[in-house]
Amino acid sequence: VFVITEHYYAKEENFNDVMNILIETSSMIEKVDGALMSLSLKPAQKNGAITAFNMWESRDKFLAFMKSEHAEEIMKSGLAEKVKSWTTKISAEQYTVEQAWHVDSHV
Repeated sequence: VFVITEHYYAKEENFNDVMNILIETSSMIEKVDGALMSLSLKPAQKNGAITAFNMWESRDKFLAFMKSEHAEEIMKSGLAEKVKSWTTKISAEQYTVEQAWHVDSHV
């Protein structure tokens, strides 16, 4: 399993705009082959980062998506440029899952 997190430090006046864009882009990958989960996380603390959390079957599935026409359409939509102008900082991290549990696995 492969995980991508993106952290967006929104300008105060654009906080809701950034949050809405993340929710919108999350729905755009819902049916993409290899996408397992997407979360749009609102920070509990003031001035915290809005975080997009996306889980994929594998790094290869994620990379295949990034090279797809679907990803190209998202990039060409202008959303990325809007988000850049609405934030003071954006960072991203990639992870492989080494251990996990889910509440259903305890039943």
